[in-house]
Amino acid sequence: MHLVVVGLNHKTAPVETREQLSIEESRLPQALNDLTARAQISESVILSTCNRTEVYACCASSDHDQRIAEWLGSYCNLAPQRYAPYLYFLHEREAAAHLFRVASGIDSMVTGEDQILGQVKTAYSIARKVRSTGAVLNYLFHHAISVGKRVRTETAIGRGAFSVGSAAARLAESIFDNLAECTVMVVGAGKMAEQTVLNLAGAGAKHILVANRSRSHAADLAQRCGGRPVDFGDLEAVLPSADIVIASTSAREPIIKQPMLRRAISARRGRPMFVIDIAVPRNVDPSAASLDGVFLYNIDDLQAVVEKDKNARKAEIERAEIIIGEELERFFQQYRARQAVPVISAMRSKFEAIRQAEINKLKRRFPELTSEQMEAIEAMTRSMVSKICHDPTLRIKDYLASDKPPVDVNVLCELFGICPDAANSEEGSKQ
Repeated sequence: MHLVVVGLNHKTAPVETREQLSIEESRLPQALNDLTARAQISESVILSTCNRTEVYACCASSDHDQRIAEWLGSYCNLAPQRYAPYLYFLHEREAAAHLFRVASGIDSMVTGEDQILGQVKTAYSIARKVRSTGAVLNYLFHHAISVGKRVRTETAIGRGAFSVGSAAARLAESIFDNLAECTVMVVGAGKMAEQTVLNLAGAGAKHILVANRSRSHAADLAQRCGGRPVDFGDLEAVLPSADIVIASTSAREPIIKQPMLRRAISARRGRPMFVIDIAVPRNVDPSAASLDGVFLYNIDDLQAVVEKDKNARKAEIERAEIIIGEELERFFQQYRARQAVPVISAMRSKFEAIRQAEINKLKRRFPELTSEQMEAIEAMTRSMVSKICHDPTLRIKDYLASDKPPVDVNVLCELFGICPDAANSEEGSKQ
């Protein structure tokens, strides 16, 4: 079996492409089932966040990565030329290393941010519920989650780290000298919206408006940041009063459109409006950037703010990479050793079948044997089989656990005249 990752992220693709290939959490079960059926892969997990969409798969051959790439575009109704140049294809060691870095937070736009580990856990949990994972991905994701926890425990990578929300707040601070004199409107009440508004409040913003489809969620967040809730239906009416607009909802289509902003900027009589859209898919119509007086930033525009923090965390990133390297060696040593399980199981099953067949012959030939004598013969023959299998079992484990095994697993199967497929399937079902 081959371990494969096909995906794109904030480093390889612009936000307009990432939003077209994003798959919301509620659609993941259906997407996983569709992927398994159409791409014909045995195991899969889909990780889709504001900064990445990645398919982790266990395939019969490495060329299945092209099938996954084609499926991704087809499922998201996107022509190949629109997304193919941005994809990366990772296999085996590179695939595992990539997931370890993702879970550790060092592949995120904001180095050390803590949301991604939870998102990895959620993606894996959904895949398990729809039974799209098996022995390989179960083992990989369990190990990756452990790596993410270890990096956060043994390094300071997440200590004082800011999030996308706090990066947005810093961008707002860099635009205005005095946030206390500005009116800030936050559209959305989710995690990133909460992080942004609390950071803005901490930076001195006093006039904060919170708009959300759920009035109770808006009221709760407004209370915690000392702001005021706004009915979502009044969004356009209140918009002209905002100097800074932060958009962060889960809407699939823009909720702040160009005509709405044109009317708002007109009502402001020449006073500029800064709009920071940190949602993927985007909440603000990108064409609004062409309006005089509207300064529109998206999540990719936060890179300059983020790079300063990344440079400050260089030493912690290096420590994290050392841990990832150690865990990668441990993972692949155990991963290779696990390949020995179905081979050993099949070998032992074959020898046990031979033993049982000979015992049956013995019973037919010597029916006068007592139960005590048969028990003694059973014990003796089982011991013989166990001793015969002992050395081959140790050698098979050693060979397959090696970085460069001296004997191919198929050669071992031919040598013993066994087919471990059934045992392999059984092993996968137990995970």
